[in-house]
Amino acid sequence: MLDNEAYSSPTPAAGKGQSAERALRSAIVHCVLAPGERLSEVALAREFALGRGAVRAALARLQASGFVSSSARSGWSVTPVSAGEIRELSAARRHLEPMLCSAVLDEHDRARLRGLAEMHVALTQREELGGNVLPTIRRCERDMLDTLAARLSMPVVAGWLTDLWDRSIRLVNFFEGNGPARLTPANRSRLVEALLDGRKSDALDHLSAANTVLETFLLDRFLESEAIVGSRTARRRSVRKDVARRSPDLDEATNGMRTHDDTKN
Repeated sequence: MLDNEAYSSPTPAAGKGQSAERALRSAIVHCVLAPGERLSEVALAREFALGRGAVRAALARLQASGFVSSSARSGWSVTPVSAGEIRELSAARRHLEPMLCSAVLDEHDRARLRGLAEMHVALTQREELGGNVLPTIRRCERDMLDTLAARLSMPVVAGWLTDLWDRSIRLVNFFEGNGPARLTPANRSRLVEALLDGRKSDALDHLSAANTVLETFLLDRFLESEAIVGSRTARRRSVRKDVARRSPDLDEATNGMRTHDDTKN
């Protein structure tokens, strides 16, 4: 199930503004609004059944989070995919994710993480990762990371991490939607085990290695598909119908970390 809270902005919002931001963020993360696509406030308000003021406020917050950009000449547009963004996200994650090792966990948190780790192991041991298996693993991974971020007692940092994870999976979704290569999961169960056992060094090593694999995957896919990056202008499906259909099952949008090429199966 899609946890809409995982896609909320770290910038406080309320009411319709928060709903608008969540809807637009989810559409961008899942490439319903494609990289480089020009955005019309009027069209978005109509398609999402939102007020134009709420859409404008949501776009401003998403701009601060790096999902969209604006200019006086061309207006709003979804941030295009670039090698620079890939490197920026990797560098930021390397800087911030080690803070997850400082999360203060109570017994409920520890039990939840153990349960997620056990589920992760069971899923990753399957011979095939097709169908809903890989999306479920990714949701499980994201739940682990979200649980740790929520226990940092640093809401601003947790918000930054949310943006970094969402922006990263946007890139994964884009490249997976344009080629056969797939990102298989990092072994996040090892991260959980290391943290619960107090092995901070092992946890840090896992985070570093996982980020290296992700960065390599994204840069390789960028080089392979550079001709289409930022130029995709395919007509969007009705957002109200598409997002409504996708929302219950969009938990797939989470951090996987290793390359799995379906063509090799």
